[in-house]
Amino acid sequence: MRRLCVFLAAFCFWAVQAVAGAYGKTAADLYPQEIDLEVMQREAVAFIDEAIRRSGDTRRYTVEKASMPRILRAPEGAVSFVPSLPYGVRFWGNTAVYMEVLVDGTPFRTVKCQFKVHLFDRVAVAARPIMAGQPLTSADFRFEEQEIGSRGKNFLTEQDEIVGKVLSRSVSVGAPIWRTMLKTPDILKAGAPVTIVSRVNGVEVKMDGLALEAGHAGDIIRVKNTSSRKIIRGRIVDEFTVEIVQR
Repeated sequence: MRRLCVFLAAFCFWAVQAVAGAYGKTAADLYPQEIDLEVMQREAVAFIDEAIRRSGDTRRYTVEKASMPRILRAPEGAVSFVPSLPYGVRFWGNTAVYMEVLVDGTPFRTVKCQFKVHLFDRVAVAARPIMAGQPLTSADFRFEEQEIGSRGKNFLTEQDEIVGKVLSRSVSVGAPIWRTMLKTPDILKAGAPVTIVSRVNGVEVKMDGLALEAGHAGDIIRVKNTSSRKIIRGRIVDEFTVEIVQR
């Protein structure tokens, strides 16, 4: 609907110009007032600022003009603007602000102004080269401000989210540590001796076993009973214990 209104306003504006041309008049004759686009731009940016403030987001951001009309004329009268953000503020691509132009309080036309909103946050980056599978400590990363754009949810901003985890791949100094890189470290390695626990009808039986796969708490892995040599499946309880999965 918004796009249709903008299209109709633009079409009407063009039609009036065409008619004026046919009768030997220019757009400047019909619309003698040139609108101050700097004022319109300031009001559009102020509207973006207010929308971000209302959202409660306190991170640093900047607003950059992407596209504005080159010239805009109107009839004589007091010009005012009514801005709207039908698609909200975007931190990637362009943010469209629709500016309804009023002359003496009467709607004249609506124009679309576009801006790039750059959002910044303190995010975790590697303080030194980190190998895949290496348990992370606070010395492995630091926080620095970067533009986060569309990947905001994938950046890490809290130390507690990182320490003790391992990376799925190696990273170089200064590279961001993405949330999708983090894994919970395996508490059980393949080949490690374990106690296999079986519980049936309230009776608990323990036997020696060998983990055939690595994993962390809750994972289902294959284990081998070292006495019977039978391979069974069990759930990792801790680094020493695997409980047989009952079917």
